[in-house]
Amino acid sequence: MAPRSVRRVWIISFELSPIVKAGGLGEAVRQYAEALAERGLEVTVFMPSHGRHLDLGIRSHLGLRPLDFTICGDRRGLDGKQYSFCLGAEEAFINGFRVVMFKGLDYATGVVFDSWYPYSYVEEKSAIMTRALRAFSWHEVQPDLIHVNDWHSVLPGVALRDEFEIRGYSIPLVYSIHLSGSPSFPWHYASPDWSGLDDGYHLVWRVVRHEPVNNRALWEQVGGNVEAFGVHLSDAIATVSLSYLREELERKYGSWIEGKSCVIYNSTDWKRQAVESWITTNYGSADRTVAYELVDKYVVPGSWTGPLDSRERALFITSGRLTSQKGVDIAIRALDYAPSASLVVLGIPVGDYGYEQYVRKLAEERRGRVVITTNRVPDEAYKALVMLSTATVAPSRWEPFGLVALESLAVGTPVIASRVGGLKEIVIDLRSGEGDGLLVNVEDPKDLGL
Repeated sequence: MAPRSVRRVWIISFELSPIVKAGGLGEAVRQYAEALAERGLEVTVFMPSHGRHLDLGIRSHLGLRPLDFTICGDRRGLDGKQYSFCLGAEEAFINGFRVVMFKGLDYATGVVFDSWYPYSYVEEKSAIMTRALRAFSWHEVQPDLIHVNDWHSVLPGVALRDEFEIRGYSIPLVYSIHLSGSPSFPWHYASPDWSGLDDGYHLVWRVVRHEPVNNRALWEQVGGNVEAFGVHLSDAIATVSLSYLREELERKYGSWIEGKSCVIYNSTDWKRQAVESWITTNYGSADRTVAYELVDKYVVPGSWTGPLDSRERALFITSGRLTSQKGVDIAIRALDYAPSASLVVLGIPVGDYGYEQYVRKLAEERRGRVVITTNRVPDEAYKALVMLSTATVAPSRWEPFGLVALESLAVGTPVIASRVGGLKEIVIDLRSGEGDGLLVNVEDPKDLGL
């Protein structure tokens, strides 16, 4: 039996702003949940706790409370040994929707689920959460739609969909790919022995009709790649830009997926008037010189390279994960071709220590021209910095969407971006007529600097 309308939506994600945010995924999921709740839908977001329930400040702020839910058991490893796990859950209500966070109840599970960085032990978090959600579904009225976000949520979503099918409910599964790519595993990882996915047949939407598909056979067909498994099993695929769909996903999986795909562009709730009001309330005016005061207060104390050596240069800003994909190194090298520019880098470390050291070296070589920190800048100060900067720089080597560009434009700051992926759909080059920024060649610091 399929739902006749959508009233209850279950969203599965490893990030949810402001609780857990390592990139744009957390913001996107929050906005999905808020928008659906505003339309009167009953929305629940399921996620690992990532240890947030242990923080008394977060508990108080969210109003977290333990749920009467426990799942404990054993899993059989490839070595034939039994490995125990034990999970509980906490619940909170945020902006009209519910959040359920799974937490470890024994030491071994706690080491995994209470790890603060969301993608530490990511394979194990995904595997155990697959079992948890399958069990949790017996305590709830079934949803009308299951929405998973990136590969870490695929197995929990597929297991839920399969569980409901066994009970006679045909629940659609939507798979949003925000950032393509996933590891591959032998069938044992997904199997009843480990993650708890059954190896039976289930009806799968093949663009024009439903077909019975065996989970194990499909897993082996796609080489155990979790993302590919989700692409085939989902009823619909969503991604964040048309460019990403056609240039990345169709290149990987074939043009057939376009028949069950759509684009859901990310959005932002940034408002220029609100940001300007915060600046004038705290600094008396929204003059661009205030940007340097913000840099001195929020960026320099944690700077890798000390303060800027001049306030006379134009101030540019870039932010995001410290990975090669985001191209922070390109922005720093572009300073060699822009003598009248200074650069603020607000980086999010993700454990790519080699790249971080490379960026640090580039910044040291241009000391006084660039200030870089991985310390968290408060949201309002960050928005103010973006608004007061001459431009936001988005030098990505590839980019599914580019939320920083959208946020910048929302507060009236132009964007200089690589002509790649979603960025070239967001940024309209001023040189082509009316526009909101500049598009430059990918991986070209000279083009960016000039």
